[in-house]
Amino acid sequence: MMRAYENIQFTSENRKSPRSYYIPGGCSQYLLLNGEWKFAYFNRDIDVPEKIKQWDKINVPSCWQLYGYENPNYTNINYPYPCDPPYVPTDNPCGVYEREFELEKKWGKVYYLFEGVSSCAYLYINDTYVGFTQGSHLQAEFDITEYVKEGTNKVTVKVLKWCCGSYLEDQDFLRFNGIFRDTYILQRPFGHIEDVEIIPNKKNIHIVSEGACEVSIAFEGEVLVQTQMENEFTYEVENPVLWNAEKPALYDVVLKREGEELKFRIGLRTIEVSNQYELLINGMSVKLHGVNHHDTHQYNGWCQTDEELRKDLLLMKELNMNCVRTAHYPPTPKFMEMCDEIGLYVICETDIETHGFLRRLPNVEYHFDMDSNDWPASTLEWQGEHVERMERMVETFKNYASIIMWSTGNESGHGVNHVAMIRWTRNRDNSRLIHCEDASRKQQIHNADVYSRMYITFEELEKAAVTKDICMPVFLCEYSHAMGNGPGDVYEYNEIFDKYPKLIGGCIWEWTDHVVMVDGVAKYGGDFEGELTNDGNFCCDGLVFADRSFKAGTMEAKAAFQPIRTSCEDGVLSVYNRLDFTNLNEYDFTYWVEVDGVKGEEVTLNLDVAPHETVTLEIPYTETTCQYGVYLNTRLTKADKEYAQTQHELSYKVEETVSEASLTLTEDQYHIYASGEGFQYVFSKIYGGFTSMIVDGVEQLAGTSKFSMFRATTDNDAKMRPFWANVNIWQGENLDCAFTKVYECDICDDKILLKGSLAGISRKPVLLYDMEIRITVGGTVEIGFNGKIREDATWMPRLGMEFTLTEQASAFSYYGRGPWENYCDMSHCASIGAYESDVDSEYVNYVYPQEHGNHMNVKRLTLGKLEFQSEDGFECNVSKYTIDDLDRAKHTDELHPDGNVHVRIDYKVSGLGTASCGPDLPEKYRFSEKEVTYRFKIVNLHKE
Repeated sequence: MMRAYENIQFTSENRKSPRSYYIPGGCSQYLLLNGEWKFAYFNRDIDVPEKIKQWDKINVPSCWQLYGYENPNYTNINYPYPCDPPYVPTDNPCGVYEREFELEKKWGKVYYLFEGVSSCAYLYINDTYVGFTQGSHLQAEFDITEYVKEGTNKVTVKVLKWCCGSYLEDQDFLRFNGIFRDTYILQRPFGHIEDVEIIPNKKNIHIVSEGACEVSIAFEGEVLVQTQMENEFTYEVENPVLWNAEKPALYDVVLKREGEELKFRIGLRTIEVSNQYELLINGMSVKLHGVNHHDTHQYNGWCQTDEELRKDLLLMKELNMNCVRTAHYPPTPKFMEMCDEIGLYVICETDIETHGFLRRLPNVEYHFDMDSNDWPASTLEWQGEHVERMERMVETFKNYASIIMWSTGNESGHGVNHVAMIRWTRNRDNSRLIHCEDASRKQQIHNADVYSRMYITFEELEKAAVTKDICMPVFLCEYSHAMGNGPGDVYEYNEIFDKYPKLIGGCIWEWTDHVVMVDGVAKYGGDFEGELTNDGNFCCDGLVFADRSFKAGTMEAKAAFQPIRTSCEDGVLSVYNRLDFTNLNEYDFTYWVEVDGVKGEEVTLNLDVAPHETVTLEIPYTETTCQYGVYLNTRLTKADKEYAQTQHELSYKVEETVSEASLTLTEDQYHIYASGEGFQYVFSKIYGGFTSMIVDGVEQLAGTSKFSMFRATTDNDAKMRPFWANVNIWQGENLDCAFTKVYECDICDDKILLKGSLAGISRKPVLLYDMEIRITVGGTVEIGFNGKIREDATWMPRLGMEFTLTEQASAFSYYGRGPWENYCDMSHCASIGAYESDVDSEYVNYVYPQEHGNHMNVKRLTLGKLEFQSEDGFECNVSKYTIDDLDRAKHTDELHPDGNVHVRIDYKVSGLGTASCGPDLPEKYRFSEKEVTYRFKIVNLHKE
């Protein structure tokens, strides 16, 4: 038996036709109903009684799962119920909301609005049924004039967990329900304006509204025109100031009728495609430095306040972003107002995703099998709802300058219903581009205006840039999957974007981690009782943490998007302005030279560099002699915020050092001993590592040093984990269960000579190595390593020596790349210099604990009484956790520091990539060498 909310032909009743968004002023009344409501939850909608006697209380807006009614559920692709459209589970939970509101005087038309309610809602006023709506993230408006009275009124809303529309809302997020956005009442005069469309270009503002009204247009407080209009009015702006994301100039348009005022802020701009398939904003070629934005909050689920949304957008601007995709549904209208005001290009996406149809059959290859005609996009009975969802989005947001593309949804295949959506949109609004990644995937690119792809390789991207088969802009709606430690490819993608006119940029997946905080611990899929299907921590894929704090991947994206690119050759610094509408003279440009980390005099300039132009500067510098290096640093700032930083190595001479004589070593059956003024060392001939290093009478080691090749796998290492770790009996090198074997260990010419191997459990040795150790009379340990990795072995996560130091080494200093953690494919956010840190500062609070804290190009690392040095540089990691502890933990509260300091001195560490969803790590960032030569020193800091 089909229930009413399962009928795809009946997805609304008495809901008004969509209109442009506005909150009327003047004589009109706006009554926001946010706040405390009475609430009753039922496991089955059929159990809701006619009269509810027992009420709880709940805040609106909110998600009822976060108030203890059911548990959250995270699923990415799988539907959390059988895939049997349009039917949903028989036991369909229902939340009933009720509250009173006051209407002091009933004098006009009265409307009730939802800006977001999931999944569907029945509206009652004073116990009388008003109407029904589906489309969780789309505005719904009802005329309640005949249902309200002067004085006290009652509103009741029945919200169902699921409806047939839920099949169209299978987005990658934690699943929540309830009235999760603003809900309010409007009282407006009879004969009020229904809808307004404002169509700007480079010099005109064209206004369309039925009937006569008064219109005024102003700019920065100066009224430009005030007149009466009938239906349509065009105003030609003298000396127009155009809107763009860098300079979001807005004109104020006010329409008045019957004492009511409708206010709009309008940007003048054009959107075109050049004959080279560039994206042109106001005739200027623009690259989109974007991110995908879900509405998510670590305590409030889908509910974000206006202040929180504004903070998100301001942080994006701080990170040099100019674009946001509303993944995968329309936002609250206030979000769009903020994008207009703050300056962000928007890909506005409607509330459609049917990804779960990929999993409706077992043992079937993952693909969009549109020929099956199972998909809603291919089934005519679903066409009305597809087109209507597009219409509701376009009509609501049509007046916002920030929107440059309309998107038909996400990961829903591509069928006749998408074609109908696109046809309707083109007929309705031909001033913006139409985005449909599903059309590109199906190679029906002519149906959309941009060729859109997800997670393609660098090679595929360059191929798309040069092929003549793609005669439109190329846009990556999702790329650089920011899950866990990463992303490791965002900078290189952007270098390729800049290289080809046709490549207009893309949007990183995604803005922030989705989590639910429980007792201070971030929880994700599988952590909640009752989840019948879940996708684990795949929702923890944000460029920023859930609390919006930054990580190294955040700063790497900032560097990839930054307004300048610099190069330096023969003392000449070139500065290229990547901005599209802004001269660099609006910023302060500063440069300075650092010698061995010591900062020289800063020089601050005001550079007059037009967009897409370059200036050159002579940098006064005389080659010097130093120990570690000389670097030219630059910084671009504005209003005390840094928007760019670059660094270039300058030529220098290395200070000559005098090598100390070798110390005479002693030995017994199992150990080799070295002692001198202020130090005593013990080296194990059995284990091939130092077991004790005492300096000034204080033990520095808390364990035996050893070589290792494993790292706690990152989210992006998931595909490689079976090849590295002891995951199954057949596949991996089992590096997490590695054994060291010493074949030979002798003293020869006052040097320790050692032959050894490293092998995973059950496996043939993956590494054979020779090690030479010389200890000088002053206690310096010189380590030389030559290793061979088995030819048939896969590429490795890392290779280096681990030291377990005592707690006194928890604070340290280093000369290398910092202060952010960095890896070979995520290093543009970090500069080489002298830094101080400690183990607590090095810890990165990833939701799912994993490898973190690496530093490259390190020439000196000082901890306690030991200093690690290398002329060639090494990679290092200092942590209060062991690799095993990080690798075992699934949540942050499962980490257990052992009170020691764990130090890695690494020859090489593989890059991060974004293979958690994106392509495999490129070859050039893999540790693939089969022969390794590796040298470093340990200097003791004995007090003379």
